[in-house]
Amino acid sequence: MTMDIMPETSPAVGTEASGGGMTHVAPPRWGRGWLSWVVALGFLGVLALGGWWLGMRRSAVVATPPAMPPPKASASVLWLESLTGIHLEPAQMMPVPTALHATGTVELNPQAVVVVTPLVSGHVKRVLVAQGTRVRAGQPLVVLDSPEVANLHVRLHDAETRRDIAARNLQRIQRDESRVALVQAQARLHQAEATFERMKRLFEVGVLSQQELQEAETAYATAKAEYEFQKVVGLERDLREAQAALEVATVEVKHIQDQLAALGAPAATSDNTAHPTAEMTLVAPISGLVTERTANVGAFVPVGTPLLTVADLRTVWVIAAVPEAQLGHVRLGQPVTVHAPALGATPLRGRVAFIEAQINADTRTARVRIEVPNPGERLRAGMFVNVALLSPSPVSQLVIPAAAVQRIGARTVVFVAGADPHEFHLRDIEVGAAHGERVVVLRGLEPGERVVVKGALALKTQLVGLEAEE
Repeated sequence: MTMDIMPETSPAVGTEASGGGMTHVAPPRWGRGWLSWVVALGFLGVLALGGWWLGMRRSAVVATPPAMPPPKASASVLWLESLTGIHLEPAQMMPVPTALHATGTVELNPQAVVVVTPLVSGHVKRVLVAQGTRVRAGQPLVVLDSPEVANLHVRLHDAETRRDIAARNLQRIQRDESRVALVQAQARLHQAEATFERMKRLFEVGVLSQQELQEAETAYATAKAEYEFQKVVGLERDLREAQAALEVATVEVKHIQDQLAALGAPAATSDNTAHPTAEMTLVAPISGLVTERTANVGAFVPVGTPLLTVADLRTVWVIAAVPEAQLGHVRLGQPVTVHAPALGATPLRGRVAFIEAQINADTRTARVRIEVPNPGERLRAGMFVNVALLSPSPVSQLVIPAAAVQRIGARTVVFVAGADPHEFHLRDIEVGAAHGERVVVLRGLEPGERVVVKGALALKTQLVGLEAEE
């Protein structure tokens, strides 16, 4: 017989055999154990990660090279530890007036140069100034002895005498001292009047006839008419003649005085009757500087002989040679700046006054005359100058502050900021015209490059030290 053996099975979870039935069994406590394992594994992971990070940190610290010292300065690259007092400004494009540059020569203004010459011949008696003397207008310069002046003084004396006589004669006529004809006519009038009155009385008593009375009355009327004529017409005639004589004498005196004044020897006004001298004094016609003197005491000088030259240096001419290709940019009245070593860094300003119509066949240039005020008389005739004829339309050009430009020997340089804030480069540049506090850069810089405007002394000191070491 066969027996089916049933496999032994474990009781189901949550049940338990008890006699003839199933009972509930509590499940095992797996959850609390797994949680402990997870916490432990997480703690170990954190420790592992912390160890790995510390190891990497230490290896990085060991691998970092030490900090490099600042680069050593050279003659073209300078290094400053402290930037105190250093001020930078960028080179930038700005509209500035363009200029036509040319060379010129200073000349005296002929309109302000006077040659002193006598208008009469004579001997030089005194010379009151020397070459280089500064004189004012009207100041005596040279005294001459001239026979012509002496002759004019004699004529003037005679004319003044005739004038005085005519004046006294007019005064006498005006006071009725010389009217003889009037006095005689008055006497005849009184006599005729007395005769007429006597005849009237005789006629009334019948002693005289009517005809005799009429004759006496006619004689009285005639005497009265003659008196009235002498009183009015004769007096006026004498006055007119005396006044005419005085006017002629006065005109003659004035004419001779004008001759003396025109010759430079005016008569003295304090005493018109005294003319004992043949002297005449030449005076300065303008204020200025005596640039030439040829007069010597005792020398005889004919009419028109140059004795002195006086020049007013307050305004001078600058004659510039402008190439014919650039004459189209020159206009009358155009502003000009004049530079010269005698002026230092401060130029003078003038204006174009004349453009010559003819071109020099050899140099292909035209002469342009520039009138320049000369304060302090720093410009002298014969000086060579540089002129800049300014254009009215500005052009955009690269400019930097003038304070950034440094002079080192014959070099014109600036200090340009490098990539590092403490690094500076020495840069040679070429500058153009100055415009106020800025100067045009023709070569050596690019727009945007920053240059040292303040504090360049420290860089120049370092540069001098480096050059001395080399």
